[in-house]
Amino acid sequence: MNQRYEGSPCGIPNQRYEARVGFTGGDYAAKPHLPGRGKPMHQDRRHLIIGTAGHVDHGKTALVGALTGMETDRLKEEQERGLSIELGFAYFDLSDDSRAGIVDVPGHEKFIRSMLSGAYGMDIVLFVVDAKEGVQEQTLEHLAILDLLGISNGILVMTKSDLATADELAEATEMTQEMLIGTSLEAIPTVSVSALTGAGIETLKETIVKQVALATETEENDGIPRLYVDRVFTVQGFGVVVTGTLIGGSIQRDQRMVILPQGHAVRVRGIQVHNETAPVAQAGQRTAVNLSGVSAQDLQRGDVLCPTEFSRVTDNIDVSMQVLSSFPRILEHWTRLRAYLGTREIFCRLILLVDDAILPGDTVQVQLRLEQPILTFRGDRIILRDFSAQYTVGGGEVINPFAPKHKRFTPETIATLAQWEEADDAQVVNTVLENSESLCVPESFLHYYLPQSQTNVNAILTRLEADGKIVRWDKSGRSPLVSDAVRTANTQEKIIQTLTAFHSAEPLLAGQNASQLRRELKLDEIGFEKLENRLITEDQLAKDGNLLRLASHEIQFSEEEETAKERLEKLFLEAGMNTPTFNELSTHLPDYTPQLLESTFFALLNLGQFVKIADNFFIHKTVFEEIQELLTTYLRKHDTITVAEFRETAQTSRKYAVPFLEYCDSRNLTIRDGNIRKLHPRHRAP
Repeated sequence: MNQRYEGSPCGIPNQRYEARVGFTGGDYAAKPHLPGRGKPMHQDRRHLIIGTAGHVDHGKTALVGALTGMETDRLKEEQERGLSIELGFAYFDLSDDSRAGIVDVPGHEKFIRSMLSGAYGMDIVLFVVDAKEGVQEQTLEHLAILDLLGISNGILVMTKSDLATADELAEATEMTQEMLIGTSLEAIPTVSVSALTGAGIETLKETIVKQVALATETEENDGIPRLYVDRVFTVQGFGVVVTGTLIGGSIQRDQRMVILPQGHAVRVRGIQVHNETAPVAQAGQRTAVNLSGVSAQDLQRGDVLCPTEFSRVTDNIDVSMQVLSSFPRILEHWTRLRAYLGTREIFCRLILLVDDAILPGDTVQVQLRLEQPILTFRGDRIILRDFSAQYTVGGGEVINPFAPKHKRFTPETIATLAQWEEADDAQVVNTVLENSESLCVPESFLHYYLPQSQTNVNAILTRLEADGKIVRWDKSGRSPLVSDAVRTANTQEKIIQTLTAFHSAEPLLAGQNASQLRRELKLDEIGFEKLENRLITEDQLAKDGNLLRLASHEIQFSEEEETAKERLEKLFLEAGMNTPTFNELSTHLPDYTPQLLESTFFALLNLGQFVKIADNFFIHKTVFEEIQELLTTYLRKHDTITVAEFRETAQTSRKYAVPFLEYCDSRNLTIRDGNIRKLHPRHRAP
C-alpha cells in the first residue's frame, strides 16, 4: 500500500486538475482548482461517512460520480478495466449543511478485503442493486458482512433504472427488500436512480439527509480516537501521510500519538479532512494525517493511529461469534481463519470453549488466538473468513479484549463467558476488577472495556463508588487506580488474619517481613502498598523498617524468656563496649538453650534495647547512649579525635573502637577527615 501519491492526500483522487500537494507550516495545501481546496474547514459542520456495498458492476462507482461529480477509480488498471480494485473516496455537501464522505468499495469477490476495510466506520450505507440484474452473489455476501458489522442505517439504491422496464424494476426491488428482512438493513428506504440520466439522484440526496438525522453523533464523538490506516504514501518535502476513517473522539495537530501494533511514536504535523486543512479531525471524517517520526516503509494498511495512552495490544480475545447459515462447513477447534478488524487482516486460530464443533447459523462464545497483536476494544466488530478467503464464515463482537487462556468446557469458563457477554457498563467495570490479576487497575485501562470519553467513564465510576462497589485510589492524581470493594475488603481482612497468626506463632518477633507477607498473600506490589498504607493510616497496622505488624501487637515474653531477657541485658550492660558475639552467648549463659537465647536476643534487638553496630557487634542501648555522649563531649572540647584517643576515652580496644566510629559516621554524628574525626555540623554546639 505504500506509494508516492500524486493526487489529493485526503482521498479525492483522479480529478482532472493539476494537483500540487504541499504542507505549509504543517498544513496541507494545493493549487485551488476545486472549490474549497486549501481553505480551513468548518469545524461546526456535521461530518459523516457514507459507504457503498453491492455486487460488482452494479453501478456503485457511477453512482458516487453522479452524487459528487468525482471519479473514485484512481488506478490506471481500474480505469482500463472499468472495475474497482481499491477503495475510492469522494465527498459532497448536503442540503442540511452536513458534509458526507463517500467510501466506494469494490464489488468483486477477489477484493472482499478492500470492501471490509471500507465498511468499517460507515454511518450510512448505500446498498446498491442493479435494477435489471437484481440480487447477485456478492450482493448477498456484502449484506451478510454489513449485518455482522451491525450497520443498520442505509438506503437501498436500485441503479441503472433507465435500462430496466417498470416490471423488471418492481420485481428486483421487491425481491431485494424481501432479502433484507431479518437483517440489520430491514425496512431501509428505497430509491431508484440512473447515474447516466440523473433520474432519482436528487431524491437520493434528500433521502440521505433524512437518514443523516438517524446517524448517532454523540457516541462517536465520545469514543476513543482511532484511525485505521487504509493508505500510506509520502509527500515530497513533508514525509509520511496516512489516511483512514476516524472512529471516535478527535485528533489534533501537534498531538503525540502511536502507530500500532509496531509501537512507533509519532507527532501529527498536519491534518486534512475532505481536502480541507483542519486543526482537528472529528469522528466520522475521512482524514489524512501528516506524521513525523516514522517512515512510509514502517507502515502498512491495517495499522492504527491512536493516542499514546491506549497503546496496549492483545493477541487473545473472547468473542461472541455468529456463523453465517450460508457457510458450507462445520467449524472445529483450532481452525485457522482470517480475522478482519478495521482495515487489518490477521490470521487466527479458533478456540472452541463451549462446544466441540460449531454448525452454520450458530451463535456461540469463542476465543480467537491471533497470530499477530492488534489494538481492540470491547464491542469492536470482527469479520471472519476461511483460511482460503473463499467464504465469509461469520463475525463477532469482542467481549473481552484481554482474555486469559480458558479451560475448555468447564462450568467456570462457560459462566465467565456469559458474564462478559451480558454485562452492562457498570457490570463490566466490576467484572474487570474481579478478574484482574492485580488488585488495583489503572482507570485508563477500563477504557479498553468502555471505549467512551473520560467524562462518561468517570460518571460510571462515581456511581459505583457512591454505591460502595469500588474503591478509587489517587483519583485526583496523574495515575488513578480502582479496585473492587469486596475484593479489597477481603484482602485487607486476609492481611489482618495473616499477621494475627504470625504474631501468635512468633510472639517475640516485632513483625513479619512485608515482602514475605505480600508473596504469601500472592498480591501485586502496587495493590499491597495501597492496602498497607490504608491500614497504617487507619491505625490497624504499624511498620518498623521492613517489618509489618498489627498496631496492637507487643512482644510477649514467657516466664523463662523473661529471665533470659534479664540475664542478657545484664550481660551486655556489664560488658560495656566489649560485648560477646552472638555465637558466644551460650558460653556466657549455659543455662538456656541456643534457640531460646536467639529468640530472646532478637526480641531485644527489635525492641531497641540492643543496638547493632556492625555484623556480630551489638551493644546495649544504655551503653550506646553513654559512649555517644562521651564522644560528643570530647569532640566539643577538643574538636578532633583519633581512633587511639577514642579507644582510650571509651576504655576499649581497636576491635570495637573502629566499627563504633564508623557507625557514628554512618549516622551523621561524626565526619571522618583522614585519620581524625569531627562532630557533624548538626551536633555542634550553637
